[in-house]
Amino acid sequence: MRKRVYLGFFIAALALVATDCSKSGSPSGPTGPTGPTGPTGPTSPQTPTITSAVPDTGAYNTSVTITGTNFSTTASNDAVSFNGIAATVSAATATQLTVTVPKGAGTGAIKLTVGSNTITGPTFTYLYSYTVTTLASGSPFNDPFGIAVDTNGNVIVADDGNSKIRMVTPAGVVSTIAGNGTPGFADGAAATAEFKDPPSVAVDAMDNILVGDPFNYKIREISTTGTVSTVAGTTVGETDGPTSTAQFDSPAWMTEDANGNIFVCDAHYIRKISAGSVSTLYDGHTYASTLVAFTAIALKRNDTLVLLDDLGANVFQLTPSGTFSSIAGTGSAGYYDAPAATAQFSSATGIDIDAKGDILVADEANQRIRLITPGGMVTTIAGSGTAGSADGVGAAAEFNYPHGIAVDRKSGAIYVLEPSSNRIRKITVE
Repeated sequence: MRKRVYLGFFIAALALVATDCSKSGSPSGPTGPTGPTGPTGPTSPQTPTITSAVPDTGAYNTSVTITGTNFSTTASNDAVSFNGIAATVSAATATQLTVTVPKGAGTGAIKLTVGSNTITGPTFTYLYSYTVTTLASGSPFNDPFGIAVDTNGNVIVADDGNSKIRMVTPAGVVSTIAGNGTPGFADGAAATAEFKDPPSVAVDAMDNILVGDPFNYKIREISTTGTVSTVAGTTVGETDGPTSTAQFDSPAWMTEDANGNIFVCDAHYIRKISAGSVSTLYDGHTYASTLVAFTAIALKRNDTLVLLDDLGANVFQLTPSGTFSSIAGTGSAGYYDAPAATAQFSSATGIDIDAKGDILVADEANQRIRLITPGGMVTTIAGSGTAGSADGVGAAAEFNYPHGIAVDRKSGAIYVLEPSSNRIRKITVE
C-alpha cells in the first residue's frame, strides 16, 4: 500500500515538472508575411559559335556575312576582327552578323567577342588592291635614277641628269635638297655642294640622306641641317681600310641598318662601312664570273641583304654569315609568276622590302611591279606588261620601264621611278 502511494506521488511530481518547463520558454509569436523575392542577377551570355563566313576571300570594304549562334542582337556588342584588326559590324541578329572587312587586314582568322566570350572562326583570305597614280612628272627632272622615302613620307630622288638631289612631298610638290646643278665634287652647304651624275640615294633613321656618287668614287651624306660631307672613299680602287683612305670602284647603291652600318654595291663587290672603316663582305665573281655588277640592294632583318645584279633575272640574298644564294628567279630572262625557284624576271633593276617582309621588285623589261612573299611566292601586283603611262588598278596600269622602287613603311605606299619618262608613280596599297 505504501509503495503505491509513493509511486503516485512520483508520477504527479514528474507531471508538475514537465508543465513548469513548458511554461518557462518564450511563447512563439505569429509567423510574419513572406518578403518579396529579390531581382534575378544578369545571365551570362552563352558562348557564341561561328559556322560560316561568306565570302571567305575579299578585299578592303568587302561585306561578309557571319553565321552562327548566340550573337548579341546589338551590333556594338559583337566585336569582330580579321587577323587582329577590328572590323565594323553593321547589322546583327542572334544568328547572323554583317561585317565590313577592314583596310590592310591581311590573311588570318576571324575572331568574335561577345561579352566575356571570345571565339576563333574560319580564316579569311585578304586580297590586297594596288592602285597606281602619278605623283610627279616632267620638269624639273632629268633622268632621275635613285629613289628612297624618309620618315615623313617624302620621296627623295637622285636626279642623275641634273646632278641634284630632289624631294617630292606626299602632295607632289618638288624641291631641291642639295646640289648646284654643276657636275663635280664639292662638300659643304647643300645649295653649293656638287655631285657628279648621282644615281642613288638612301635615308637613315634620322633622315640623313646618303648619296651614291660613283663617278667621284665616294659615298656622300646630306645631313638634316643641310650640310654635305663625304662618308667614305678617295680615288678609284678596291682598298679596304679607314674611310679616309679606302677606295671604291663604283659605289652606286646602298642601304643602312639601325646601327648605322652602311652596305654598298660596288661593282661586283658588296662593301660595308662601319665604325670608320670600309671592308669587303662578298665578291660576286665567287658566285659566277658573269656577275658583272650588283645593281640594287635592300635590307632584311638581322642585316640580311637582298640584291639584284646587272642581268636582273635573279633575286639574291647575302646573310651576315656570308652565305650567298639565289632566292628567286631561274637565271633566264622571262616573265612567269610562280614559286620563287621557277619564277622569271627580265632586267629587274629596283628592289625594296615592305613592313610585312614582302620583297618588291621593279621588273623593268617586263613593265611590271612584282612581289615575293616571305613564303616564296612571286606575283605581279601592278602593270599590264605594255609600256605606257596609264594610271589604274593592278594590271590596268602601265609603266614605262620602271627602274627604281621604294616603300614607305608607315603608310605602305610604294613609289616607282621611271627615268625614261621623268615620272614618279605611287602605288596605294589597300
